[in-house]
Amino acid sequence: MKYEIIKIKKEELNYIDNIAKLSSTRKLSEKEKLKVYQILESYKEKLKVLFEKYYLKLIKDENKDYDIDEVIIKFNIDKSYLSSIKDAEKRKSLMIYLDINPYEYTYYLTYAKLRYYKNNYNKININYILNNQSLSEKPIYIFMYKYYYDEDTIINEYHYAIYFDPLKNEKYTILESEMEDFEKNKIIIYPEKYISTNEILKVLNEELLNKGNETINDCITKTKLRIKNLSYKKSPEYKEKILLKKINELYQRVKGTIVNEETLFQGNFLKIKQETYKLPNNSVVKKEKVVKNNGKDSVIVIAITKDFKYIITIQNRINNKLIAEFPSGYIEDNENPLDAAKRELQEETSYKTDSLILLDEAYTSPGIDNSKTYIALANNCIKTDELYIGGTELVDYELFTEKELKFLIYKNIMNGAMNKLAYYNLITNTINRNTFIMGEDEHIYKRLRKKKNPFNN
Repeated sequence: MKYEIIKIKKEELNYIDNIAKLSSTRKLSEKEKLKVYQILESYKEKLKVLFEKYYLKLIKDENKDYDIDEVIIKFNIDKSYLSSIKDAEKRKSLMIYLDINPYEYTYYLTYAKLRYYKNNYNKININYILNNQSLSEKPIYIFMYKYYYDEDTIINEYHYAIYFDPLKNEKYTILESEMEDFEKNKIIIYPEKYISTNEILKVLNEELLNKGNETINDCITKTKLRIKNLSYKKSPEYKEKILLKKINELYQRVKGTIVNEETLFQGNFLKIKQETYKLPNNSVVKKEKVVKNNGKDSVIVIAITKDFKYIITIQNRINNKLIAEFPSGYIEDNENPLDAAKRELQEETSYKTDSLILLDEAYTSPGIDNSKTYIALANNCIKTDELYIGGTELVDYELFTEKELKFLIYKNIMNGAMNKLAYYNLITNTINRNTFIMGEDEHIYKRLRKKKNPFNN
């Protein structure tokens, strides 16, 4: 293991010296400079693996305790090493960085260095090796983030940005007022949404080592494209697209074709039809479909007065069940859900409002029924003297506090599925229901979600 490290290390040092000599005689092409970077990185990875293995081997040796400064690998270097680097200070700095004593021309690897290098074998400043020929035509920086102090306590000049140099592995703090000048004549990689600096750095390092790239600029171009694509793949829009694709694939595996339809029963309000389906597995099934009120959709109205009382109705239901409900009714032909909500509220309770919004929609009973129920929220409802005349239903109503409404829910007095869904939407789609007493123009909702089925069902 030790001799393998010496062999690879000598190869690396020899390569560095040869590149320094070559770059002192002529200007290297962009393609050549990228190749230098890639070869040095390959040496770094080889040595990092060997250092880790050698360290593990040493700590398993129970017969020896190593002093942290003990030299475990040592060999001599030719005194002409890096003589092509004319700047004496840069030559000395590089030799020290390479663990070479610049006075003795001896390579030393201590136990402490070995322990460090197994995890952190850092990048070499290639500009020194290339005799100040920059690896990139323009300096490369990854913009990390801006840091803002509290504007009330500290002046704006203390606001600053952090930039990261991926080739030198260094961070730079730049005052916000100096950012514009700093970014001139530099390649700045800005993070996309949903992408971290570490992810950008990982992609850039992969492109720098990609043999298909000929120059650093090629690496930068591909990095920017990849992080843009990566950002999209992490976005909610992409995740939604993949989810919808998954659902659609499942749907296509079970979607049938209607081959026959007949009416089994026709009543005043209810119609029962039988549909025959041929399924993708070639089986044939018959399904009964209930059509209520000629297939009209319905609307439930969560109606709240200006003094924050809920308007709850009681009416005669099958088997004389006692069920409390929000005002509701069917949507007439050529009527939209909000207009129907406004009309039904007035018909059943004589309350009116112009402040209505849709919260949700759902199929009432998708197994046998094709109709939907819309859920509307009506704020600032006021009592009118207008009485609805007509209709055959007997409906009564009362005002309830929120605490009383919860009692009706928890005791299953308000026990209709759509009414419970309406209450769920009320408590999940609003910030604070007490804000209903505020004016109509107040923004009181967490969000207004687009409720459109992408499959048009």
